[in-house]
Amino acid sequence: MAISEGSRLGAKSDGGVSLPVSGREYDALPRRTVIAGAAFAVPAVALTVSTPAWAASGTTVTLTAPNMQAPAAGAVSVTAVVTNASGQPVSGEAVSFSGPAGSTFSPSSTTTDGSGQAVSQLDLGTPWAKPGSSATVSATSGSDTGSTALTVLGSNLVVAGYGYSSTPSQSELVFPSSVVDACGMGNPSWFLVLLADGSVWAKGPNQNGQLGDGSTTDRSTWAPVPGLSGVTQIAAGTASGYALLSDGSVKAWGANGSGQLGIGSTTDRWSPVQVSGLASGVTQVSTGATHVLAVLSDGSVKAWGNNGSGQVGDGSTTNRLSPVQVSGLASGVTQVAGGAFASYALSTDGSVKAWGSNGTGQVGDGSKTTRRAPVQVSGLTSGVTQVTAGGLSGYALSSDGSVKAWGYNGNGELGDGSSTSSTTPVRVSGLNSGVTQIAAGYASGYALLSDGAMKAWGKNDSGQLGDASTTNRAAPVSVALPPGHAVKRLAASTSIPLDAFVIM
Repeated sequence: MAISEGSRLGAKSDGGVSLPVSGREYDALPRRTVIAGAAFAVPAVALTVSTPAWAASGTTVTLTAPNMQAPAAGAVSVTAVVTNASGQPVSGEAVSFSGPAGSTFSPSSTTTDGSGQAVSQLDLGTPWAKPGSSATVSATSGSDTGSTALTVLGSNLVVAGYGYSSTPSQSELVFPSSVVDACGMGNPSWFLVLLADGSVWAKGPNQNGQLGDGSTTDRSTWAPVPGLSGVTQIAAGTASGYALLSDGSVKAWGANGSGQLGIGSTTDRWSPVQVSGLASGVTQVSTGATHVLAVLSDGSVKAWGNNGSGQVGDGSTTNRLSPVQVSGLASGVTQVAGGAFASYALSTDGSVKAWGSNGTGQVGDGSKTTRRAPVQVSGLTSGVTQVTAGGLSGYALSSDGSVKAWGYNGNGELGDGSSTSSTTPVRVSGLNSGVTQIAAGYASGYALLSDGAMKAWGKNDSGQLGDASTTNRAAPVSVALPPGHAVKRLAASTSIPLDAFVIM
């Protein structure tokens, strides 16, 4: 049956058309009519592509920061980038920032520029955050949020003294891992720190390459010593650095005029090199001004460098350009310490021996005679658990928690309440028990107590005792530690005049 044009399409008053419901009638329509009708029936599809609602739901928000790091306290720029579904930047979009509890953004909200970027200054506001921990920050634009994790830069190193305050402060918020040891030496002082990740960082004067970065350019900012990893202990001479590695080897760099790098020559090295003959088996390293001591796993001691006062301990006064055996210390030694020109060794039986320069009684044998080989320190034949050294004085911690000192005392560094030097050990005033660790600066002594408090005594001209003054102290005084934080380890330098210690 034929179908009339009028019965196939129903007219509408607005000029449009309606399709019959019947499937047969639909099938009978010319195909070109259906296509034309469909095209005109869905004009909204073309319009929705550019509507704000669709654009907002198709955006992406990403966050970046320099090196993806943020200091535990202090400002760092955080940039949010808003792009559309095609990856093109979107300008004029509102962006708000958020972060961990206690953190602040300035501004907390802003709008994207022509590059789709919105920038804010983040301050985590948590100076005691663990270095290397993670902090998550976010940026929101419309219904879309982007988040990223930033590595926290911080420090558990607390410093007092020259160039710092006479009140200890946490000032070096730059490390990506916790500090486990610190040392410094020289005048002006240069510094090394060992991080928990096994890297070594340095700053300060660099005239002999002691920063280990391959140059002699001074640097006031911390940076890693290239090529060092897996380090377990560090030490610093006047202008030379040392690193004990996990494999028991030792590397050195810096000044070498007395052979203190132990490489068989007197040539300075601006980058770490292997100490001759110490490729394994070393358990501890300690330095004097320009000589070095090493304990081996068999309990023997080797030394090298400046030997003008017999501080190498081989019975001579000849400088040693590579490690030699210390006379009489072929076994049984657990720890060594280097004074400016003297040396000390603690044995497994708790006795202490010393050798080297003795003009102020720093060898502690009751005389002022230079000793070219180890001799017994008077009265310290047992019970000692730690030995350390200042520039011209020695210190011993006993198992009962008491401390004794000997040698030069012109600045009160013996801590006995006087300024009289002593050629034999004397009791440090008030420290009869409760001490768990000792340390020494060039002319200052330090003691860590079992409750995490600290005592200090001796030279204080630059505030290195940390008691908020610059007055020398002939007897121990309390260190003004940051409230709510206990010391877990000391790390004093033998520098003039700055000393440092570590909160773990």
